[in-house]
This record gives sequence, structure tokens and C-alpha cells, in this order.
Amino acid sequence: MTKNMLFGVIAILLPWLAACGSTAYLVPAQGRQAPQGVVQGQQAVEQRVKSIDFNLTRAIATEESVLAHDPTYALGYSKLAQLFWDNHEPGAAIEEAQKACRLQPGNVIFWTNLGQLCLVTHHLNQANEAFTEALSHDAGNWAAYVGLGQVALALHNAAQAKVDGAEALKFGGPQGPIFVLDGQLNQQENNWRNAATFYHDAISANPNWWQGYYDLAVVEIHWGEISAAIRDLHQALTDNPGSSAVWLLLQSLPRTRVP
Repeated sequence: MTKNMLFGVIAILLPWLAACGSTAYLVPAQGRQAPQGVVQGQQAVEQRVKSIDFNLTRAIATEESVLAHDPTYALGYSKLAQLFWDNHEPGAAIEEAQKACRLQPGNVIFWTNLGQLCLVTHHLNQANEAFTEALSHDAGNWAAYVGLGQVALALHNAAQAKVDGAEALKFGGPQGPIFVLDGQLNQQENNWRNAATFYHDAISANPNWWQGYYDLAVVEIHWGEISAAIRDLHQALTDNPGSSAVWLLLQSLPRTRVP
């Protein structure tokens, strides 16, 4: 599944957080032993992915042609980074995002996008540097604070994650990614009920974003609420039908059926 480059900070942030990438979000070979409904659903996704991959290859070639004629077109490199990411080429995506930042070092969105790419590929030092650079140009950039909070969370620095989350909320108001950060922080601290509350808040803020439903399902499984978890995983697939995280969790549950 691909997601188009969208306008606005929240729209720019969510595609990276969704971690789209065609082959990255297919169920691996061992998933073929999943219940029949899951396998059939995934096969349908794979058929869609094949056509998407073809279009992505053409789009990449077109964007590269544009940049060959104008190598100073910073937005072109940012678009190419998104295309490479969707085509499951994270290294190339990061390289193109870095080019965009070098051409327009004051562009906060470019730095935030680079930070998200580095974060989801676990290049935490680079992610931290990119988000910090974004804040040097816009001290009220809530998305960059969310990114720094996620870096801190990955490093098990709960205190710093709380500080970054509070700053994100102060500048951004109620946003799904902010609530997800708070939920994951509470989950890491074994505060499952608080985590669930934040995931519900994330869903309320961004009801068409898969992450809140997925994280809530993890909590529901922890509580043994399997039916509720299956429902929320199905809802997550409505937004992100190619997510391996969702499919793998769904196939692990008893009596799972894909609508």
C-alpha cells in the first residue's frame, strides 16, 4: 500500500508513521500456515501490491527524469524519498531525503520527514539529529517533538519521552501521534489502562489512522479481550491493509476471520 504525499504537518507525518512499503508489509512465508481467511485476505493484498509496484517503478523513473533536468529541485528529492520508501527501498529513501535537506536546510518538513525515515529504520542517532535540526528552525514543531519522544522511548529514556510528549501536546494540541506516544510510554511502564485511554484518544483524534487501533488491540490481547482485539485489527487493516504487524498479530489469534 502506498500513501500519497499530503499537505500539512500531520498529513506529512502520518505516512512515515504508517511505515508503508510494499513488500515490507506482506505476510512472510511462515504466515502461510495462518487460518484460511487470513491467507485469502493477504493474497488479495498481494495482487494489489503487484500493480502498485509497477506504478511505483514508473513514478520513480519519472521523478528521476525531472531531477536530471533540475538537480536543484528539493521537493523532487523529497517526493522521490517517499516513492523509494513505498517501494521498500529505505536506504535510497534516506539518501534522497538527505539531499532535500541539503538543498533547503531551513525546510522543517524535510527534516521531520528525514527524522521519521531514520526512526522507523532504527537509525536513532540520525533521527535525533534530524528532529533537533527541525526544531532549530521551528521551536514549536510538534511533529519533531513526537519524533524525539519516539527516539527516547526506543532508548528506554522514559523521562525524556514524557518531556517531549508534553512539548508536542503544548504546541500541537490533540493529535493521534502524540497520544500514541503517550500510550506506548505507559505501556512500556506496564500502565496498561492508561495506555488504552491514550490509544482511544488517538483514535478519536485521527479515526482513519491504523496505528491507534493496532496499539489498542495489543492492550486488549494483554487483557484477554480477543474479540475486541480482532475488531480493532480489522479496523486497522481498513487504513493499512498491507501491514505485516497487523496481519501477523491477527493470524496469531484464535478463531480469526477476515471479512
